[in-house]
Amino acid sequence: MNILITGDKGFIGKHLTRSVIKDGHQVLGWDTSDGKNINDITSKDLNRIDIIVHLAGIANVHESQRNPDLYYKVNVEGTRKVFRAAAEVPGGVPVIYASSSCAKEWWRSAYGTTKKMTEVMGEEINRSVALRFCNVYGEGQPSSMLFPRMFDGKMSHAVRDHSRDFIHVDDVISAIKIFLYSDDFTKFEKVYDVGTGISHSIIDLVKQYGFKVTEKIGDMCEMKDNTANIDELTKLGWAPKSDLHKYLKGKLDGDTKFKKYIQRLLPKKLRFWRN
Repeated sequence: MNILITGDKGFIGKHLTRSVIKDGHQVLGWDTSDGKNINDITSKDLNRIDIIVHLAGIANVHESQRNPDLYYKVNVEGTRKVFRAAAEVPGGVPVIYASSSCAKEWWRSAYGTTKKMTEVMGEEINRSVALRFCNVYGEGQPSSMLFPRMFDGKMSHAVRDHSRDFIHVDDVISAIKIFLYSDDFTKFEKVYDVGTGISHSIIDLVKQYGFKVTEKIGDMCEMKDNTANIDELTKLGWAPKSDLHKYLKGKLDGDTKFKKYIQRLLPKKLRFWRN
């Protein structure tokens, strides 16, 4: 199968690309890091493409409040171009595209609004599925996200009134594949939540792993709880497999053991972290 993956150099895109290539499929990547702007895509670029996984976009709730026009251009107009190109191919090309849990309470932020707008557009596309990703973690996650900041010891504060549904990127990939490898899109709903169905208090999670931080109230542009409803997704035979606490304990314990090992080898003036 020939698969077009937009945002193939991003966090989720890299994992998906590696996985489907390992499965024996061909991937055409479309990413700004390769000089390919999603707003430039046309039906001519979809020659022999069997299906599209549209992951390209920008995702930062607070930044979207400061620059809503950019988020509209990239997330809404970019997705519109993908839908249009897919529809102009004779017979049409199915599209699986990234939405967000923020679309549930879209009015809170410009980012959530753009994702809700893509879902509204997707309703008019015969073979399309929106996947509302919750908080995705795993190898290669952006350094600005919660867990990398924990691993780097850069936690100065944490929100005390928010809970999040954290899902490992491997589970996200397995969810995408449910749709990617299906030969019948007519049986699918138009929108699916992709998470574990379990939320974790951010402040409790941070404290559980020994971080002493300043507590703050979350901003109004953020959801208080983004727990996924995965009932419809599990009906398709999918279930999350990764254990959040096993992941965190393994990473944090591993980093601690590594630092202690280096401490024995290097003089203090050459160490690259603060004791």
